[in-house]
Amino acid sequence: MAEEYQAVSRLLFLSIMQTLLPQVLAITTPKGSPLRYLSIPVMIWILTLMLYPVQNPSHRTLLLATSAWYSMVSALDVLILNPKNAEDFIIEKTSKVKKTDFLSKLRAALSLHLNARKINTPSEAKNTPPWPGYYTHTHTQQGDGLKTSTSSSSISRSRYLIRETAIAVWQYLALDIADSQAVKIALSKNEQQQQQQQQQQQQQQHKTSPIVQWIDHTIIAITAWFIIGRIIIGFTYRTIAIVSVSLRLSTPDSFPPLFNRMADAYTLRNFWGKFWHQILRNQFTIVSNFISRDLLGLARPSLLERYTNVLVVFFLSGVLHVIADVIGRIPVRTSGSMGFFLSFPLGYMVEDGVQAVWRRGFHGAREAGKKTTRKKEPEIWQRVLGYVWVVVFLTIMSVGYFEPMRTRPDRQLALVPWSVVEVVGLEVLGWLVGVGGVMLMMMFEIEV
Repeated sequence: MAEEYQAVSRLLFLSIMQTLLPQVLAITTPKGSPLRYLSIPVMIWILTLMLYPVQNPSHRTLLLATSAWYSMVSALDVLILNPKNAEDFIIEKTSKVKKTDFLSKLRAALSLHLNARKINTPSEAKNTPPWPGYYTHTHTQQGDGLKTSTSSSSISRSRYLIRETAIAVWQYLALDIADSQAVKIALSKNEQQQQQQQQQQQQQQHKTSPIVQWIDHTIIAITAWFIIGRIIIGFTYRTIAIVSVSLRLSTPDSFPPLFNRMADAYTLRNFWGKFWHQILRNQFTIVSNFISRDLLGLARPSLLERYTNVLVVFFLSGVLHVIADVIGRIPVRTSGSMGFFLSFPLGYMVEDGVQAVWRRGFHGAREAGKKTTRKKEPEIWQRVLGYVWVVVFLTIMSVGYFEPMRTRPDRQLALVPWSVVEVVGLEVLGWLVGVGGVMLMMMFEIEV
């Protein structure tokens, strides 16, 4: 039976509808209006209309689908849990003439919705990365002295655009290389598997060694989560920032870095809560807090409340990625997304348990009698052990997550719309990316 595909234009239209609906209701209806509650089933219905695969999926088409789920979760916050009305979106309160027309309110509501990390607001997402030293510790010649800029609000628009554009170009070229190589490797492995299956009965000894398989899985997990995934999401974010700042729709201080340093990812909590982007953190946490504290009435603080929050957040993330899989031609029954994300609450429990035993037992005895108010950074050997734990856990749990794409190369996402590799060749582009990466790190003080 042939798959039923949907046009990207249809997906785009439904995604826009899903984004606009809660914003329009927020500025046109009073708090507590029945229309606000009725909008949630309507948004669920719109989401179901989007659950058809796209023939040639890319990161952009998946972004349209996942934004629909994010919009629905955000609607719960804006319309019901922490309801807002038109007055809450009038951002130019210091202006002599307040912009109270419909379009101005809608633009303000959309700006708040798209500002997922709530940058420059009291609700700014926890662990939002600091500004790079390139912006915060630059010196400019002024007369006979030096003027030091240490505030993100004083970032030069041109300086910001030069740095971010250069990095975005490098990221695009790196993704182009990864895209071409990923397809080749997947096709090669798929052909090998087909040949092995044909010869399985006669040549059982030709099976791939389990050790070799796990080495492959480890390399894939490290590459996907620490390099490629970061570049894909970072490139999309950086492109939006460049366009917004170039057109003067936003200022540079509205777009701080998206990822923290890889060095921070020595625990699973740090991987997701510090190193990884925090785009979904605020909205997912609002829903999880409502379920655990208001709906279930769990005591705060308590272990049950803490892990219920974690479970709900990863469940919401799992749903988001299942939606992405469906759009990317991976059926729900074969998707490994939900199992992958729901494994992390268990991982957190194991991690917290081991740390608690260490603090109370071995470390506690050594530190008895010592009082400190400052949290001490782990020693080097502890961080190394932590990195090993994170990589092992990600590797094991990523096997099922990546299996549909590994066995079906045609399901792999197109990372770039136009390939430079096909024009200049892989070797030339690889050299450019390698040298360019070193130059960017030196010129723009890039931290990985």
